[in-house]
This record gives sequence, structure tokens and C-alpha cells, in this order.
Amino acid sequence: MSDKNIDYEDLAGMQLSPAELDDLLSPGGECVFNWTNRDGYPVGVVVAYVWRDNKFWTTCAARRKRVPALRARPQSGVVVNRGGRTASFRGDSIIHTPDDDDFADLKSWFYRSLSRVDEHPDDPYRQSFLKFLDSPHRVIIETEANLVVGFDTAKFSSFTNDAINAGHGA
Repeated sequence: MSDKNIDYEDLAGMQLSPAELDDLLSPGGECVFNWTNRDGYPVGVVVAYVWRDNKFWTTCAARRKRVPALRARPQSGVVVNRGGRTASFRGDSIIHTPDDDDFADLKSWFYRSLSRVDEHPDDPYRQSFLKFLDSPHRVIIETEANLVVGFDTAKFSSFTNDAINAGHGA
């Protein structure tokens, strides 16, 4: 790579491909879920998620502060970071409650997926976790996923080395 071709501030090549993005999201795991409080300040917590139908699915007790905040301001963000790859999303969240007509169907697939009972049907911990999730005051949060940015630090490291070797930053 010649000196003239390196623009160290152009990070477009560090983006995740659709396949890399799918590899990052599809196993589920943990994400940072973000919303705003009534004063407009962002708040975020680490939660477990399931990736299904191009949406993030999370859960919490109905009494958590994020529930009324999301009802008032459904705009939210999700950040996933694993293995040097990260992706940030924005979207509106929907709170599903036990009072919803389809909640039984929703919780059936979601709790099984989140607990990974389907992958480990004989695991006593998974079975216990599945029962634990099915509490009377639990909600499920559905968040649409509009990609803001996906980033691969391995690509960035290679790019940085190329820039250093070309004499940038010296």
C-alpha cells in the first residue's frame, strides 16, 4: 500500500460484512441495552439477548426503571461486542407483558431460547433457569435493529500496521 493511498481517518474498510454481522449476533449472548431517562440522559445495562427475526429480544422484571422509560420513550440502542467485533444499533422497543394475548406463545420460544434448554435439554441448570424466567411480573422487550455501525478491530489493527509501515504517524 503506497503512502498516498492511506487515509488513516477513513475507517470504512473496518465495517463488518453481513456474514460477520450474522456471526456476531446469531449466537445470542450479552449486549449493552440503552434507553434514556426522563431527564434525557442515556442509561445502559448489560443484559442477555436473543437474536431472532432481525430483532433483539431481552427481558427484565416489570419494576425495572427501563420499562416505564421505554413506554414513554421507546427509542433505544443495543451494542454487541465479542471477539474484537462490535456492532451498534438503534430502534424502537416494544414492551410485551403477561396481559398481551400472544404472551404465552412469545414467552414459550423466548424463554427456551434464552435459557438454551433446546440446546441442552438434560442440563439441570438450564431447566432451572427456564423455570426462573417464567415469573409473573416479567416482561419481554422486543427491539428493532437498525445498524448504526459495525466494526472489526482485527481489520483496524491490520490497517494501523499498514499505516505505520507506510510511515504515517512518524
